[in-house]
Amino acid sequence: MIEREDRPSTERHEELAPARPAERVRDISELAHLTAEVEQLRRELAAEHRRYLRALADFDNYRKRIERELSERVREGVRKVLLDVLQVLDAFEHVLGLEKERTEPTTSPTGEALQLIHRQLVRLLEACGVRPYESLGRKFDPALHEAVEAIPSREHEEQTIVREVRKGYRWGDQILRPACVVVTVAERPSREPSHPTGSAETFPQ
Repeated sequence: MIEREDRPSTERHEELAPARPAERVRDISELAHLTAEVEQLRRELAAEHRRYLRALADFDNYRKRIERELSERVREGVRKVLLDVLQVLDAFEHVLGLEKERTEPTTSPTGEALQLIHRQLVRLLEACGVRPYESLGRKFDPALHEAVEAIPSREHEEQTIVREVRKGYRWGDQILRPACVVVTVAERPSREPSHPTGSAETFPQ
């Protein structure tokens, strides 16, 4: 026969009895406190996440700015080198022009060597995207040309380019070096004499 634990009926009554009002108030207070802490942690987490996103965006902008500045510096360095090569090309073309004037119809070995180097320079520039553009006979454009001289002309319209002193070159879609040109201006009419021909001005005796 199993013996039952004999406890006072008052203890069993307390265990089965509902929680007292004071305990319920304490539990509600603790729950409210925990809820407030959780909400505070959520706000702090959201704030930290926003700060992280801002820092990430700032770093991305900084990286893009550095890449842009580096690209601009590299391009400016390449531009200076290309301008130096153009000066060498100008010198070669000047020498080739003089050589052509001095030599006979048969080409000299020196002229052939100069022409070979000239072609190599032209191919090098073309490989870099540098090409000359035509100016002779066109209208003057400040974005493409630099006027070094203006001459009066009756045969051409005003602001027409009649001579190219130095070639202009494009680098891709940009102007690497503007062309130096001579342009025409309207010819000024000659001044008419102050008095008609054949008339004489009389002076008092």
